[in-house]
Amino acid sequence: MPRLKSTVLWKSILLTGLCGLGLFSLWWWGVVHVVETHGRSRAEESLVQIRQTVDREFKRAEDTGHAFGAWWSSTQGRLDEPENLQSVIPFLEKGAIITNLVLSCENGDSACVVRRDGEWNLILFKDGRSPRRYMVRNGHWVLGPGDEREVYVAKDRYWYQFGAAHSAPAWTPEAYRYFSSAVAGFTYTVPIRSGDGRLLGVIGVDVSLEELTQLIWEQRPTPDSRTIVTDSEGRLLVPPRLKGMLDPPTRFAHHLMPLSPSLMETLLSGQMSVRPGETPYLLDLGKTYVGATGLFSPKSRPQMNLHVAIPEDDLFPGQRRFALLTFLVALLVVLGVAWSLFDLHNRVIRPMRQLAEEDASPSADPLEPMNFNSDIWELQRVGEKLHLAGRADSERKRLMTQVEHSQRVDAVGHMAPGIVHDVNNQLSLVLGQIGICRTILGVHPELEPHLRAAEGATLKCSEVLRALMDYSRPNHGQRELLSLNDLVEHAAALLRRVMGGRIRVETDLSQDLPLLFGEPIKLQQILVNLGLNARDAMPEGGVLRLRTFRLEEKACLLVEDTGSGMTAEVRERVFEPFFTTKAPEKGTGLGLAMVANIVSAHGGKIHLETEPGAGTRFQIEFPPTLRKQDGRRGDS
Repeated sequence: MPRLKSTVLWKSILLTGLCGLGLFSLWWWGVVHVVETHGRSRAEESLVQIRQTVDREFKRAEDTGHAFGAWWSSTQGRLDEPENLQSVIPFLEKGAIITNLVLSCENGDSACVVRRDGEWNLILFKDGRSPRRYMVRNGHWVLGPGDEREVYVAKDRYWYQFGAAHSAPAWTPEAYRYFSSAVAGFTYTVPIRSGDGRLLGVIGVDVSLEELTQLIWEQRPTPDSRTIVTDSEGRLLVPPRLKGMLDPPTRFAHHLMPLSPSLMETLLSGQMSVRPGETPYLLDLGKTYVGATGLFSPKSRPQMNLHVAIPEDDLFPGQRRFALLTFLVALLVVLGVAWSLFDLHNRVIRPMRQLAEEDASPSADPLEPMNFNSDIWELQRVGEKLHLAGRADSERKRLMTQVEHSQRVDAVGHMAPGIVHDVNNQLSLVLGQIGICRTILGVHPELEPHLRAAEGATLKCSEVLRALMDYSRPNHGQRELLSLNDLVEHAAALLRRVMGGRIRVETDLSQDLPLLFGEPIKLQQILVNLGLNARDAMPEGGVLRLRTFRLEEKACLLVEDTGSGMTAEVRERVFEPFFTTKAPEKGTGLGLAMVANIVSAHGGKIHLETEPGAGTRFQIEFPPTLRKQDGRRGDS
């Protein structure tokens, strides 16, 4: 049968866990998942827009190359006057990412249209030398300052060699750095050939990564989003717009920078996570991004990988605070449920458990008030009734124990007279024989001490038998004024003879003890019994300490050994008659029972302190009223 505690507890834990899981799932779905889904959708929309814009600009670059190829064919490649290149200007203004336009003939003549300091410049070279510079003013080429040191030999350039090797217009497959320049980009080449296939020249349209970077930066979906473009070999084409990237030389240095394989794998998978120490120039540490990645690969155009990362804070401003607030509300709800279950446990389950286990602990004192209180009226009434029933049952057990003890004492009382009578008869014979020996051996005075010792031992044996009678039928006998220290010294001398050499008997006697009225033989019997028990507890040897001291007006006796000690079960029954832990042939169980009886007869109290392996300590206190009571008894 399951216990109420276990059933309710596990159900409470399960309910709380389910509530917490449900609220957390709702929070995650409503905040985290929605933000992530919306961010990924917005990033994908941005990728589509970037593809369209880049494709449009690459298409304009191609149209510019084709238009000038047709113009060159119609004008038979005359590049000596700027009027022949007047039609170039509208194409340049339409192409947002066109950086340079170069028309080079096989004979070495070239016309270079370049953008410098935001203005278009036309430089005409004759056989690669003698440059003439023109600038755009009001839609026309106007002669500008020239530099005779400028030289342009198109045949030495990569783009010209690439275009000359092809029969049709084509993009350079990879971005490259322009000749002796920090700027990098792609070039669309248009080879011009005669009817018989002879090469007349090559037109090159440069699309720089710098212009491509500015164009893509303008397409950012949010102010703090990161747009990254890489090529098929893992080189950086367009870095993200960061504070450190606003400086042109810094951007130029990052163009074509190879990225690590792990970073490329991360970007291609669409996971915009930041790895400290690896990508500090791409994403901000400490921010959470939602990203998307896509491939830009129109036919015959350079392939590029586009990556867009949007910070979650840009998607929903303050969404972190909203998410935290939502989570705190969910947490408060879970804590509220947990508190309700805990309150139910305290008010119902715990009182019910106390009622069920009230009688489970044998060490608890049933007569003590029950530590049970419930604000539920029914539980309080049931608890009170059960407590009363428990007290009545405990009282019944206590009375039965007293009756059993009385029966044992009564049995001893019935047996003791007969045993004492028979033993005293034998002791009388012993005393008679000792007297005869003293008479016969009077001529041998050296035997007198031995006879006297035998006579004393016989008399002490008689006193022990009388003590057994006193245990069953208490008799105060003859009491006298005595010193507790004298009794201790006499008992210590006796114990030293019987203890052997392995046990050391030590005494510590106080000199300010009050005198006692008592029976010397019985008080000495206390010391002898406790000493013999200590000897049995120290089979390997040890120390027996006998100490007297004054506690207020009480004369106190302390008997302490370093023996094996007692367990809690033995300590509870050690003063019961006939209870012993020794073998039947070594103990009767009456020693400590007699000690307790003698102490009680003298109005004293005995305290026991013991632990297994830590020795045993008996402290006996004789009250100051003992002398007055015994004095009146002796006078009557």
